[in-house]
Amino acid sequence: MNSNVWTWAADVVAAWLGTGRTPRDIMAELPVLRVAEPGERAAVARAAVLAIAGMRRLEYVLGGPRGLEPLGSRLRAMALVLGAAVEADLVLADGAKRFFDGYGKEPPDFGRLLRAEAIVAAGEPELAFGRRHSLPQWFAAAVQQQFGAEAEAVVRALQAPAPRTVRANLLRVASREVLASELAGEGVPTRPGPFAATALAVDGEADLFATAAYRRGAFEQQDEASQLVAAAVAPPPGGKVLDLCAGSGGKTLALAATLQNRGAVLATDVHRGRMVALRERKARAGADNVQVEALGERGEVPDAVAGFAAHADRILVDAPCSGTGSWRRRPEARWSLDERALRQLGEVQDRLLGLAAGWLKPGARLIYATCSLLASENEQRIEALLLARPQLEVVRLAEILGGATARPIADGTGTFLSLRPDRHGTDGFFAAVLRRRRP
Repeated sequence: MNSNVWTWAADVVAAWLGTGRTPRDIMAELPVLRVAEPGERAAVARAAVLAIAGMRRLEYVLGGPRGLEPLGSRLRAMALVLGAAVEADLVLADGAKRFFDGYGKEPPDFGRLLRAEAIVAAGEPELAFGRRHSLPQWFAAAVQQQFGAEAEAVVRALQAPAPRTVRANLLRVASREVLASELAGEGVPTRPGPFAATALAVDGEADLFATAAYRRGAFEQQDEASQLVAAAVAPPPGGKVLDLCAGSGGKTLALAATLQNRGAVLATDVHRGRMVALRERKARAGADNVQVEALGERGEVPDAVAGFAAHADRILVDAPCSGTGSWRRRPEARWSLDERALRQLGEVQDRLLGLAAGWLKPGARLIYATCSLLASENEQRIEALLLARPQLEVVRLAEILGGATARPIADGTGTFLSLRPDRHGTDGFFAAVLRRRRP
């Protein structure tokens, strides 16, 4: 591999350590990567992701209890990148040391990575689990408590590469089979997703956004789990749907396609930039039944949104959350969250649920979703809402999708959408559907 890859990846990791900005944004702004070959940029991205994801383990093995802090940010980043490369058998330990020549500091002993399992296993089992899988300790403890014997499989799946999945946009293409044929003609092989009727898993590294199918809006890149949340919303024909935390609008556009451009979908969010981007996305997708409305910076709800919500058949709350179910896509996210931030997210989730529940007309449904694996953000939030709002009742996923469709993607009772990367190959996602009782 081109030796420049390790240097460039270290530049990305050093910038991330210093600013906390996403590696993707950093890479987009580094001048040297703007002129690099696509294969080189992909290699840099992979090297940086491996280093960031493995940071806790690498620092402990290479630097001991003090970590790599004494090296300074630039050499610390280089040590992380090369350490991850040694673990992945991309660089020999002796070769990694040579990158430190001329820096005037003793390089880490990369040979210790060959004994990493024994080194991280020392001490308390809970600490060893967190070090081995390079997880923040609060999450290591939570996942072991929640998943027990399955915790190992869960966290290993979070370290695997995320699949590329697209949703066939049925406003632009007749079926996912037609889309698959069109993409194959452009050199993009795909496979049907096992759970969502609109999902195609993309094989290989082809540039999806350079295809004619993308330009005409025939698909959106969207994980299968996210597509299944939209399926759980199940709007009635010609119905009205409020997507309260629409973000970049993936589920908004899926709902518009489900409604076949009938009825209305109102997408709202506090991030005005995302709302601007969604207006462009909906035009490409041909989603003519989508309205877009920005909320206030502090979540203030315009009268028009509240008025729409009071008559909506479905209100989707895809709530801000820890994102633990999608950490394999954004490994840096694990280092930006702590237990205090998790509690604050719970408060936001409860506030959004209370707001949406207060709008529901009799018979209307509230769909609560997160890309979190944690019960504290999922089932526990629903339990709290039901205690506070006895006028609500749970609608089982099996009732919405049918038992055969719901069985492999629901919890053991068929009640909640419950997706895990180790079981389903999707991002981790949760969804619950509640209905306001009729008088």
